[in-house]
Amino acid sequence: MQPTSSSPEATAPRGTTSVVFLVAQLVFVAGLLGYGAQRFRALEEAKVLPVPRNEPIRIQALHDDPAVVSNEQLTRVLTKLQPRLRGPQPKINHVDHALRFWGTQATFADENSLSGMELRGLLTDHRSFRKAWGNKAKAFLLPNTRDEASGLSFRTRAGDATSSHVDHTLACLAEVGTSLDYPVQTPSGEIQLRAALKQALQRFSLNQAEYEWSVLVFLHYMPEVKTWTTEEGQQVTWDRLAERLMRQRLAQGTCYGNHRLFALAAMLQLDPEYHLLSDACRESVVAFLKDVNRRLTETQNEAGYWDGAWPGPEADGPQSAVSEAPYGPHAERLLMTGHTLEWWAIAPRQVQPEKAVLHKASHWLVKSLDELSEGDVRKMYPFLTHAGRSLALWRKREPHEVVAAATPKAQPVQTEEKAAAPASEKGE
Repeated sequence: MQPTSSSPEATAPRGTTSVVFLVAQLVFVAGLLGYGAQRFRALEEAKVLPVPRNEPIRIQALHDDPAVVSNEQLTRVLTKLQPRLRGPQPKINHVDHALRFWGTQATFADENSLSGMELRGLLTDHRSFRKAWGNKAKAFLLPNTRDEASGLSFRTRAGDATSSHVDHTLACLAEVGTSLDYPVQTPSGEIQLRAALKQALQRFSLNQAEYEWSVLVFLHYMPEVKTWTTEEGQQVTWDRLAERLMRQRLAQGTCYGNHRLFALAAMLQLDPEYHLLSDACRESVVAFLKDVNRRLTETQNEAGYWDGAWPGPEADGPQSAVSEAPYGPHAERLLMTGHTLEWWAIAPRQVQPEKAVLHKASHWLVKSLDELSEGDVRKMYPFLTHAGRSLALWRKREPHEVVAAATPKAQPVQTEEKAAAPASEKGE
């Protein structure tokens, strides 16, 4: 006779045990699903796009130094750099550079120069673009095919009829004060510019190849926003953006790293009002830019310019060979020196160079611009706009106002009848 067990397991029906196990498993799975759903909702809520302002803030010139450039020199240089882009197929990177240089209020007596409104029209109205580039060119304005009402991008890095850099055109539009409710005429109809900001936010990644202009776009339209989450789930803060701008070798990136320096200087200018950066990060940015100024002081050529080797030796070795700017070494020097003076013009005093360094650079730049031929200006126009704009910023002047003030006013044509007026009417 076999012994019997008095334990519950031995006496409980086998079916009851299976049911209990199954219920426990279902409760466990339901808990996992509930947690997963809750976590998914939290992640999706974190990805809700930040609310921007409609009118972009303006990044200001902070200094007025006649020793950088005199009124007469400034007028002469700016007159030479007018946007003489009227005609078929103006290069889009020339157009957006000209727009940020001259602004939307610019008008010119020179019939070959496009007004500020015409420049912006080429970038925001498919009809103007098509008229200039013809029917064979692919559209520059690209509405989101999945959601045309809320998505817009600019064709980029695909030839002369496209923008040169990620978010560059949107940043240029922001810099000249274009509101997000500005109407944009796409091939599919009219939408607001805010659709372009929405798409820029949706596509932004901390790991993308170019981020300098994305940062500028966010600074202009979202300085009050403290943090947001990308589509990839990356949390973005101004500290992280600043760290991203500082982490590459100094001369890496477009225009030998100067656009990263411009974005950092813009952050420092806006930080006191909008509290973008933590105290520790602000100190890091200041220390970074002071080190940049030290290097620029040490590597400045006796004539006053810099080139692509401006950083000198870095922690991981000497500066590697940098490709020259198009059109030779002199173009490289114009590009580098003009860009440097531009970010210095918006930078707070604490990250300014010694006056002797600044003045030597500006005097070389003015002399070099004076010596350029019309053909040189046409070829090098995009980075010459940075040079001209830097000089205007150092005098706190709007370029279009300088040229307008120097343009002789058209005199009314005197008719024969007026010419024959009696002497008494002439005040004689």
